[in-house]
Amino acid sequence: MEEDNNLKRKGFTLIELIVAMAILFILVYMSFAAFSFVNAMSRSSQEREAVVENITLVLDQVTKELRQSITFDDGSDYFGVVFPASPSSGDSILDLKNVSMPDPPLASNQYYSFGSYDTQPGDDPLNPILRFYIEDSNGDKHRISYTLRVPGDGSGYVPPHYKGTPRQYWNSDQYEPCQILYSNETSSDGGTTWTNGISNQPVTEQVITNFTVIRPSWSDKVIQVVIEAIVKDPSGNGTSKLTRIVQIALRQ
Repeated sequence: MEEDNNLKRKGFTLIELIVAMAILFILVYMSFAAFSFVNAMSRSSQEREAVVENITLVLDQVTKELRQSITFDDGSDYFGVVFPASPSSGDSILDLKNVSMPDPPLASNQYYSFGSYDTQPGDDPLNPILRFYIEDSNGDKHRISYTLRVPGDGSGYVPPHYKGTPRQYWNSDQYEPCQILYSNETSSDGGTTWTNGISNQPVTEQVITNFTVIRPSWSDKVIQVVIEAIVKDPSGNGTSKLTRIVQIALRQ
């Protein structure tokens, strides 16, 4: 009789199997949730690093070039910083609002339009946000320009993306990410003829949400550059604004 009872106790009961399966399911779920969190953190960190790298590249380049800017009048009218204009009674400021429409924050299903597509009163869409002149060792003058555009022909995105351009950096519906474009035209005849050296070359990815250049009223020899981008929070569930500022004193 005792031997029969021992035989009956071998194996697991249905309740024990259900409990074991429930525990296993919880462990698998926790492991998957932890993996997803770590993966989201890693992806968010990589995107943030890409944004910081883009901003740093532009600020370093602008700083280096502006410090070579021609600030003396040689009679050719091609010298100094022309956009933004020299300050008078207040700060001179140019940014996204001056070269695109509509102004941010964007409403639902709105997209920026640049250049000839920008018909907003008060905008000057054909001029860049920053333009200045430098002179190289050969005496040739260079007209340097920076401005903002969305990838493509300037007309804006077509939902859900523009011509296959991924929207991985579009972290806020209110701020469309843009590229900073760079131009470097050369003149060897004192500014009469400008050749197309580099024209509207993207120097950033689709990451920048604003590019602001300020000439404070207290000095026409100081340039302040502010670059903003919307990035994902480390958790990947929210967004935050990343801002970098540099102040440059013209040397010449």
